[in-house]
Amino acid sequence: MASPGGKEFLWVEALMTGLKSGLMTTFKLLRVIIPFYFLIEWLKLTPALGWLGHILAPVMKIWGLPGEAGFVLVTGNLVNLYAAIAVMIPLHMTIPQITLIGLMLGISHNLIVETAVLKEAKAPALRLALLRLVSSGLVGWLVSQLLMGN
Repeated sequence: MASPGGKEFLWVEALMTGLKSGLMTTFKLLRVIIPFYFLIEWLKLTPALGWLGHILAPVMKIWGLPGEAGFVLVTGNLVNLYAAIAVMIPLHMTIPQITLIGLMLGISHNLIVETAVLKEAKAPALRLALLRLVSSGLVGWLVSQLLMGN
């Protein structure tokens, strides 16, 4: 057995630090994911999800997505990707739909926080946010043509 300052001790310390960090991250993510998941599950029990999905359907049709996918895009753009995943799970979307939304949100996710950071960095924050949204929509449309033949 190595001394407390030896290699074995460093390995155990690194393992414990990693486990602690991993558990803390998991709990932080669960605090975001679980409420959004249950919100959508609850909305599925009411007419609200269908009604809002119907309102969003004409816009989502551009990308070949169901109206309810609008919730995923709005959540991912305004909150974060983990919240978007939590919203997406109960909607039972297809693999191409999930891929398309993932690609679009990869471009335009977390706009509020990232726009604030860009503004602090003295970058043209609003123009960059608009560029990200437009790019997300255009790339989404192009890929939807390839994936779903829309």
